[in-house]
Amino acid sequence: MRLEIIERKLVEALVILLINAKGKVVSIRATSLAKMAGFGNDHSAILKAARFLQKLSKYQFIRVATETKRNKTYRYLVKTDDELWQLVRRDPERAKEIIIKLISK
Repeated sequence: MRLEIIERKLVEALVILLINAKGKVVSIRATSLAKMAGFGNDHSAILKAARFLQKLSKYQFIRVATETKRNKTYRYLVKTDDELWQLVRRDPERAKEIIIKLISK
């Protein structure tokens, strides 16, 4: 599958996750994001999801959770006062465009 298609599906899954959030914090792992995007346990899709989340954390759209490293996976957080959360709640389509521009750099 082409990288652009995978990234677009990951962005859509992230936006849907934030739109449907009930609480004040959303916790995301690469595996769960890949499953939400419809890739199941495809290892290459999980790696692409991990790189996607890492890029978003580099631009400070999401945060890396501070916890003891028991395993090798990272957990990312989005809180209600974060810019990404506010942007997705106001205009989901614009949020998708901005995220795609950021990760394509």
